[in-house]
Amino acid sequence: MKKIFLIAIAFATFTSCKKSLTEEPKSFLSPDQFFKSDQDAIQGANGVYYWLVGSYPNRLFQQELWSVLDENCDVIRTPHPGPLNITAGTPGSAPVMYGGLYKGIYAANLVIDKVTKSPSISAATKTRVLGEAKFLRALFYYYLTGLFGDAVLYNENNYADIDQSKTFPRTAVADIRKQMIADLTEAAAGLPATYQSSDNGRATSGAALALLTKVYLWTKDYTKAEETAMKIKTSGVYILLPNYADVFTADNEFNRESIFEIDFQTDLLNSYQHAFYSPNNTVGVAPFVDKPWYRSYVPYHSFSNSFDPKDKRKASLIATSYNGTAFKTDATNKVDVWFGPKWWRLDAGERNSGLDIYLLRYADVLLMLAEAANENGHTGVAEDALNEVRTRAGLDDVSGLSQAQFRNQIYQERAWELVGEGHRRLDLIRWGKYPQAAVTASATEEPELSASYKPYYVLLPIPATEVAKNPALGQNTGY
Repeated sequence: MKKIFLIAIAFATFTSCKKSLTEEPKSFLSPDQFFKSDQDAIQGANGVYYWLVGSYPNRLFQQELWSVLDENCDVIRTPHPGPLNITAGTPGSAPVMYGGLYKGIYAANLVIDKVTKSPSISAATKTRVLGEAKFLRALFYYYLTGLFGDAVLYNENNYADIDQSKTFPRTAVADIRKQMIADLTEAAAGLPATYQSSDNGRATSGAALALLTKVYLWTKDYTKAEETAMKIKTSGVYILLPNYADVFTADNEFNRESIFEIDFQTDLLNSYQHAFYSPNNTVGVAPFVDKPWYRSYVPYHSFSNSFDPKDKRKASLIATSYNGTAFKTDATNKVDVWFGPKWWRLDAGERNSGLDIYLLRYADVLLMLAEAANENGHTGVAEDALNEVRTRAGLDDVSGLSQAQFRNQIYQERAWELVGEGHRRLDLIRWGKYPQAAVTASATEEPELSASYKPYYVLLPIPATEVAKNPALGQNTGY
């Protein structure tokens, strides 16, 4: 992504970047002083992208959001020290994410409002910038509604009324998703299919269609989901790379399988993800033994043992050794298997790895297409899409499954293909399998954790500080 300049307007903070997004204040301007030119509009959009990363205390994909999307599910464990403690006001990352997501929504609304009204911005730039802002607004709401449920529905018409917003109640998720569908439909129509490399990281029409497919799956509109995913497949823009491991290498960012990714850079931003997924120094093997790893995620044995012996993905996802030297067992935490090189950056420090985070990629689209087609009874389309992913993995084709059997195959295939990419928790919630899937997975290896799950953990609590400021928000059931 080319350099993004900071614009701090009213209550939204925008930042600058060179290839990536990083905090570097430049100036503070009134909205009336800005959005006068095409460049102003583009810089305003850049500020919305910033909130995908955020900064303390409102970090999103820098740490908090990506971690909660995958941890405490059925694939990874921390290892956890005991029961899961989620109570109102102390839900770990919930206050951090909650505030950051709303700041992203505010920034998107500001851009939509001001760019729409500006008479001096060219039509082409206006169309593109509005598409970017509406895609990002839908993306922030995708995570907000998926994790917290009903939310305050802000748009370009009511976002600036700060005093009144302190009394706004939450809007039903179903109504928010109607706005998301409208936003993404418009974004898909107005955004370009690709950019020059200097603009890598910006939302494309394919990104809008991919997120729109996800929203349709949430609403169980499988006809629209299949139709939308098929548009991506037939566009010819995206492919599966021949080798799964190549998708995630440091020298292959923004490849043709990537649809939307967050671009981290070693000297600009803390990217915590690789430190969580890499083996820690207890393995006794260089270079891991020399690194002050932040913490560790490890796979449940039920997941690491679930791979077909022919599955080529396993070498990227699961590790018990490096360069022929076996890892030592961490007896204290009962760990003898770790996550693999999909996330490793062996020349990186503890946090600044430069590891990009893929939010949307083509394999995900194919699996969504297979899921939707199966629900629609379109067996051939479903099998073709699923088998394209399985063929790349070195696996035999699936055929002759009942609709229920195929559905279960999709549940498992998404775990193998997309582990650690921020899909699992929302997939399980969407399928009605959370938290039961986490209870089952953790029963043997983390029994205290397993026994601590409550049915209402399907949603996170609204932070107590936010409820105190606006009692109209109410609280999610159980907290």
